[in-house]
Amino acid sequence: MQPKRLLILIPAVIAILAVAAVAVLWIGSRTPMARRVVAGWVTETTGLPATIDSLRLALLPLPALDIGGLTIAQPPGFGPEPLLVIGRVRASMPWGSIFGQTVVQALSISEPFARLRITADGETNWSHLFDAPAAAGGEAGPGWLLGKLDLERGTIEYEDKAADSRWQLTAITVAAEDVAPAVAFPLELRLGGVFGANTIHYALKGQGRLDLDAGRYEASGLAFRGWAGGDPLPLAGVELTGAMKHASFEGTTGVATLDDGSFQLAGIPGEFGGTLDFDKPELQADFQLTTGPFAPRAPAIAFGRPLPATADPKAFETLQLSLRGSMRGGELQLDPVTGRLDDTNFDARVVPGKRLIRANLDRIDVNRYLAPEVKTARKKKATLEAAVAQLAEFDIDAEIRIAEARVAGAKLRDSVIRVERGGDKSP
Repeated sequence: MQPKRLLILIPAVIAILAVAAVAVLWIGSRTPMARRVVAGWVTETTGLPATIDSLRLALLPLPALDIGGLTIAQPPGFGPEPLLVIGRVRASMPWGSIFGQTVVQALSISEPFARLRITADGETNWSHLFDAPAAAGGEAGPGWLLGKLDLERGTIEYEDKAADSRWQLTAITVAAEDVAPAVAFPLELRLGGVFGANTIHYALKGQGRLDLDAGRYEASGLAFRGWAGGDPLPLAGVELTGAMKHASFEGTTGVATLDDGSFQLAGIPGEFGGTLDFDKPELQADFQLTTGPFAPRAPAIAFGRPLPATADPKAFETLQLSLRGSMRGGELQLDPVTGRLDDTNFDARVVPGKRLIRANLDRIDVNRYLAPEVKTARKKKATLEAAVAQLAEFDIDAEIRIAEARVAGAKLRDSVIRVERGGDKSP
């Protein structure tokens, strides 16, 4: 993956629009020749064939360029639908910018639609962007300014045939002001999304910063909020709020960093951070997440999986988690996972893709977590055996060690519960 190719698009577009404004003064903005010339520059910059449906130039009160129906084709082998279609691009600039510094007073982009594709053998269509030699040198340079950016009604459609996954982001809105190299500027983002049966809405506000010479892209002082709905979430869905002190992407290394993030999700407070490496053949990631103490019953209901009634009404009263995770070779590992459930401290290692769980508990009173109607010691023992048997139905590879467990009327020390893939189990 090479997202740094996408991140140089904005300054490249600014440079194209400034040069195009001068050119159309000479060749006539409404002629087919003018459309071919500007489309040719887009083709040369992006490295993929481009066409333009309409092109107009206004001179008063300020020079303004209006492009309709900008289309960038897919690379060979990715189907007939274009990689990018933009309904309308309009840029206005001061008269002095035509002959001096590249200054775009306002840039508005309406209805952009990007189709990102990954083939069955792992090839990406966006890796073909900016393959043209003319784009490699970064002609936009440090001498440019974008006074105001507005993007509305954007859509990103993603399909990965290798992983058989697809999703879509819609209603994308971006607003920024006074965008210039290595200078902080206000930034707002809003979008919706569809991921299978789930729908999301998301909004973000903070400060952005572009240092094109160093290939560094930053955001700071971010505040975000969101909502997710769809199965198995309830009709009202779940809400997310949070903040992040700093986020950055290093174009030279392809590494993104998230620092000092905090969130509140369905009553669960937490903090997070991590790094993502996009320059490797497969995504690599390292992250950490820590929650504050919370009552797990309410979030369980919010996520559509209510916890069962228990003999002790105070069971599942409080939970706290801390975990570190990594992604290597397409495999996610959570190690260690530590925390406290009621009076029980635990630590674990989890590999979701392999359905592997290794856990250690210091002590637990199992009687508290049985159903309220289970009262006799014999029934408690039988219920516990049934609960262990149910673990095999999940087809997991689990080993749970318990230093001290109270079961029925007995106290067990150094107990081990093992469940093997294929349904085998042993106490």
